[in-house]
Amino acid sequence: MLEIEAFERYYLEIRPGLLRFISVRVRDAHQAQDVMQEVYTKAFRHLERYDQSRPFSTWIYAIARNSCIDHLRRRRRDPLAHAATGASGSVADGSGIPDLDGLPERTAMDPARLAERNDLMVAVRRELAKLPDHRRAAVEMKIVEGLTYREIAAALDAPLGTVAFWVREALDAVARRLEHLR
Repeated sequence: MLEIEAFERYYLEIRPGLLRFISVRVRDAHQAQDVMQEVYTKAFRHLERYDQSRPFSTWIYAIARNSCIDHLRRRRRDPLAHAATGASGSVADGSGIPDLDGLPERTAMDPARLAERNDLMVAVRRELAKLPDHRRAAVEMKIVEGLTYREIAAALDAPLGTVAFWVREALDAVARRLEHLR
């Protein structure tokens, strides 16, 4: 069984990426925090089920994926509960994709280049939002979270080859749709 100290260490390491993963699915920053808490409560309560021969991230992302699905089902059954919280996606463009640009720039950019970059990021977010949930999840887990295809396959409960295909096909589709921006 995983020790509590190790669980806490894993929690701190994986928390930012897992919160982004959840935020993209529930598309509400406040509800994402609630789902995140639910994920860690479930994980902590069921530590004895964790197979230490497999990566912790795979196990926790699978719990997060299932918790997001449960949350969305509950929200569908009670849409007024979601409306009451104010579906505040975490970006101003309304895509519901978390704003990952809040990180400081390594070097200063001239205003024209910065505007081009911002336009490109908005376009990429818009195109990613159009992808089916499972493909968008696979892309985010690969690109943003840096998970291996094997970890993604386990978290999404999908065959390894299928996950690799989803990522490649989704990236190719986004690139084709943004060809005009080159």
